[in-house]
Amino acid sequence: MPWRGFDPRPVLLLLLLPALGAAQSGPIDLTPFEGRQVTAIRIEGNEVTREHVIRRELATRAGGSFHSAVLEADLQRLENLGIFAETKVGAEADGEGVRLTLTFREAPALLLLPSFLYTEENGFSWGVALSAPNLTGRSISLSARAYFGGTGQRWAKLSHPWIKGNHVSIDFYGGERERFDTMNDFNEDNFEFTPGIGTWVGRTGRLRGFVSLFEVQSDVDGKTLDPDNEDRFFRIGLSAGYDTRDSWRDPRTGWKNEVEMIRSGGSGSFWTMNLDLRRYLPTLNRQHLMLSNLLTLQSGIVGEDVPGYLTYYLGGANTIRGYALEDLGPSLNGKNQLLTTAEYNFKLVELARRDFFKWSFSLGLELAVFADAGIAWSESHDFGWKRYRAGLGAGLRLLVPGSEQVRLDFGWSPEGGFLFHFGSGTKPAAQRQRLR
Repeated sequence: MPWRGFDPRPVLLLLLLPALGAAQSGPIDLTPFEGRQVTAIRIEGNEVTREHVIRRELATRAGGSFHSAVLEADLQRLENLGIFAETKVGAEADGEGVRLTLTFREAPALLLLPSFLYTEENGFSWGVALSAPNLTGRSISLSARAYFGGTGQRWAKLSHPWIKGNHVSIDFYGGERERFDTMNDFNEDNFEFTPGIGTWVGRTGRLRGFVSLFEVQSDVDGKTLDPDNEDRFFRIGLSAGYDTRDSWRDPRTGWKNEVEMIRSGGSGSFWTMNLDLRRYLPTLNRQHLMLSNLLTLQSGIVGEDVPGYLTYYLGGANTIRGYALEDLGPSLNGKNQLLTTAEYNFKLVELARRDFFKWSFSLGLELAVFADAGIAWSESHDFGWKRYRAGLGAGLRLLVPGSEQVRLDFGWSPEGGFLFHFGSGTKPAAQRQRLR
């Protein structure tokens, strides 16, 4: 359960976006070269990125036939790496064949900047953020944060997305956090250590396994399962996914589905299942619809097998917008949750390269209208239409590297009225987190 932070760069870029010019020119017409033999592919502009990291993403190969649809998919996979602000394609006749040139503008390989974190439960925290998305030029990502204030955090995450085979990957997450759990009324101090390994199955299949150590300390008696006010859980998890999105940062079509099973043992013993379904549907020009469903089921009895702090409280930016967490959470919570979201997006500024002093970023801006619905429950008799809550609203999406997007939303519900919500990351990704 990685903890999400947010830094001021996206907000600054949102304010400056109208003044920043997109350096990317329009695509060239490649139809005259369709079906010709590719005689050579030249790579330019990769000052940090190793050439083999680029070439391994290319299904277009020298000696094969050129097809613009295949090259478009190649370029999308390169964009998904998150290390390039812009990619340009050049093509010229080479006898009866075609010679291609791919020119890259790399995003910053290392950034160390002031940062802040915001959650609706604990407010703002301030600190520093380190981001290195392209270590050693191999697309290895390292991020680290240190925050002080409403939520004290120190964490680091390392991901190597392709070691060998079909995207065999490893990742590691470790961190410590102190905060006041307002829903359970105690000061929480926890630690997590989670290494994982994954692989692709074909182009669209995903498999990942992980082990984890998770510890929680409380300053109040009765909040932990163990009587010494300290719980320790050992976890093992496995997930299987199906991903056909046309883009990871700005999808307009495709599926992103995952089923995850986690076995927790130690202070408590229980199973957790997450079923995460996301569908992206293109509609009119520069518009698309996103549909999302998240079902989380946990076995055991709350207070005996499952600690109260691992139950779900609804309300706020990452569950049902239009309700405040402190208003809805006390009455709508439980060890299980079902969340549904429909969001219609209008592209205001195309995702493209923007230059900010000497740095280049790939940025965009969208307008969204949305509707959320959900329920949380522990006992089967609490699962019913009378306990469902729903909200709707509209907001802006700043498409940024790293956190995918920043959400600035106004939500409304019959009971909660109008509320402003601030979120980092996409709603379907953020609602997987325990913190609200």
